[in-house]
Amino acid sequence: MNTRIKKIFRDLTTDIPKNLMLISAMMIGVFGIGAVLGGYAVLEREMAKNYLSTNPAAATIKAEGTFFTRELIDSLRKFDGVRDVERHATISARMKIGGDWYPLLLFVIDDFSVPRTNIAFWQSGAATPPLGSMLVERTVYRVIQASEGTEIVIKTPNGKQKAIRISGTVHDPSLAPAWQEQTGYGYITLSTLHWLGEIQEFDELRFTAAQPEIEREDIGRTAKKIAAWLTRKGFAIHEVQIPPPRKHPHQGQMNAVLSLFTIFSFMVLVLSSILVASSFATLMVKQIREIGVMKTIGANSRQIAGLYLLMVVLLSIIATGMGIVLSRFAAAVLYSNISVLLNLRIFDPSIPWWVMGVQAAAGLLIPLAAVAFPVLRGSRITVRKAIDNYGISTATTSSGNAWLATISQWTMMGETFVLSLRNTFRDRSRLMLTLGLLSAGGAMFMTSMNVSKAWDNSLGKITQQRFYDLDVRLHHFVPTVNADSVIKGITGIRSAERWGYSSTSYVLDVPYDIVQTYPDKGHGSFQIVGVPLPTSMISLPIIEGRWLNAKDSGAVVLNHIAHALSPSLKIGDSIRLSIDAKPTSWKIVGFAEDLYSPATAYVSMPAFQSAACVPDRFNMLKLAFAGRENAGIAEKTRLIEEALAMNNVSVQQNISAVLFRNAISEHMGVLVNSLLAMAILMALVGALGLTSTMSMNILERKREIGVMRAIGASPKTISNLVLVEGLIAGIMSIFFAFFFSLILSFYLGEFIGSMAFRSPLSLTVSQPGIFLWIIIILFGSLAATYFPARSASRITTREALAYE
Repeated sequence: MNTRIKKIFRDLTTDIPKNLMLISAMMIGVFGIGAVLGGYAVLEREMAKNYLSTNPAAATIKAEGTFFTRELIDSLRKFDGVRDVERHATISARMKIGGDWYPLLLFVIDDFSVPRTNIAFWQSGAATPPLGSMLVERTVYRVIQASEGTEIVIKTPNGKQKAIRISGTVHDPSLAPAWQEQTGYGYITLSTLHWLGEIQEFDELRFTAAQPEIEREDIGRTAKKIAAWLTRKGFAIHEVQIPPPRKHPHQGQMNAVLSLFTIFSFMVLVLSSILVASSFATLMVKQIREIGVMKTIGANSRQIAGLYLLMVVLLSIIATGMGIVLSRFAAAVLYSNISVLLNLRIFDPSIPWWVMGVQAAAGLLIPLAAVAFPVLRGSRITVRKAIDNYGISTATTSSGNAWLATISQWTMMGETFVLSLRNTFRDRSRLMLTLGLLSAGGAMFMTSMNVSKAWDNSLGKITQQRFYDLDVRLHHFVPTVNADSVIKGITGIRSAERWGYSSTSYVLDVPYDIVQTYPDKGHGSFQIVGVPLPTSMISLPIIEGRWLNAKDSGAVVLNHIAHALSPSLKIGDSIRLSIDAKPTSWKIVGFAEDLYSPATAYVSMPAFQSAACVPDRFNMLKLAFAGRENAGIAEKTRLIEEALAMNNVSVQQNISAVLFRNAISEHMGVLVNSLLAMAILMALVGALGLTSTMSMNILERKREIGVMRAIGASPKTISNLVLVEGLIAGIMSIFFAFFFSLILSFYLGEFIGSMAFRSPLSLTVSQPGIFLWIIIILFGSLAATYFPARSASRITTREALAYE
């Protein structure tokens, strides 16, 4: 066997535990990259495949008080820029589950046998639901507590309560899971809609563009041409919906979250590579005389560097191979869980080959880059310096340590602690490396806890900004006296207010609304809300300007999401908002933070009633109960439902504060848990780094340990010195970790908050997170230094003094 190969083989097998530690550290980094990138690649591909397979409409044109015939649809299919057209109807109904009412969105399909746009894929039961039955989206079963073949009670806006049978199941990947939105999705025929008591016909046109890659502006131009043509035919166009083309409602959020995790996974690999560099610096310190001997017999610096770099390559290959294999299982877990959150089906679970290529390149090149400096520096040492090396130099141990000398005089601190403290600062570069590894893990851990608490605090703002317990939305505007009679008959209502609301949009150069709303009527929506002043139901933080007052007649306050739709708007600007496709003029007096709400324009109730031409009428009721206990809300809601029904008031939906909070919390829980998993990986790498550093320190001080043993130091004393030294490094890292966690928490809170609801999370410090990390670092430092300490305590005097 070649002499060089023998040396590499000997070095790799001499200290197997250390090499296993290096392999584990690098494997963790490669594993993290593969798990995230693999899951990312599959989800991005499958999300596009799922969403585009539904043939989503480029735009939806809604007509008022009319319906579209099939002959008209055939004519529109010949329209320039249109690939296909289909007529639809969407009804906001409700379903009764266990005595409580939940929102139910009914999609009326023209022809189940040949769906053309926004296709829901049949899974089981009747492919076309018979009269008096409906298909449901597969995620609805978790909400309705029923199964295929059973009946549930539903109520449409103008119909009576009826029991409708669930005849089958479909999968609609364009919709968020029903349990996440706390709503139901049903698919019915037009005859069933009439059977439910509605006289509505097909009043929506959904068309797909002839060019698949067409942009929103081009779609808008085509939609305007169609709307103008329909207007000339006598149709009253009410609204045009143009959602972001070819983009799933949650695609932006998913891409942002997985991009963040990808960055963190590369950070884990970088940290583990620094650990490898530290360990190879240790090895070269141990073999410095061997390097001198090799140079004496003719080896040059390039050959010596090649030996150690080849060792790194071999370790990296083993770690990368293991990381790639294990990461594929983790990626499957990741994309399986997130696909459930996004209501996707994974048709092709294969991970693209480029993910393995990125893992292989990162797993080989990043460790090599990290090791290059210590290896090249060690290989260039002269023969004289290598042969004369005795461990730590005088300059290293003495320079800049005056303050340590002062501390050494403090006898009350104990000799063990003082000596451990001096040893900790012997090699400052190595100490900074250790602190960097531990601090990175601690910063990530505390950041994940801080963000989790900030998220919980943000959820708490539901009760801080909203003081009502029930939000009841009606299908039609009703006289104020109807609400008074309802409220008087129910005990336990602390206060009630009559509000108004309507969908809206910024007025453009057309006599109808152009909005970005998706077919689910939720994502991308924009509403104008009339508020009775003064109000006791909400208290929104004002970002700029002021809140409404009773004297305002044409004033409007935009929430931060409505402002984001037109960022150039400022205080004092005049804007035009549509109400039922009629333009109304308003003056901006303020911008408010309004978490968990869609884009909303707030105006005074009298101004809203005047603009909407509904004097002394309302269509929203906000109620605050005497006791805000969750247990009593369901019973009071039932009583209110019954009282409204007795007064012939049709309820569109009622949303309790509890239901609202549950729907919000379902959206981002996976993010915080994933952050915590990343933090644990980084903390593990940090602990391995501390173990490596302590092993290096013991190697350098082997003769010093022998001298201490010779003058009477016991094995326990030697062990305690090492343990305390590791503990000091761990405690020091806590302060650095806390500082960096504040910076990370701030930027991460801005990122997550802006992604979730376009408002940054507040910088929050989790005291349990700090306390938990202190416990982890104390026990982790002791565990990381246990084996080095044990090794140091077993060094005999003869072995130490004979160390070469």
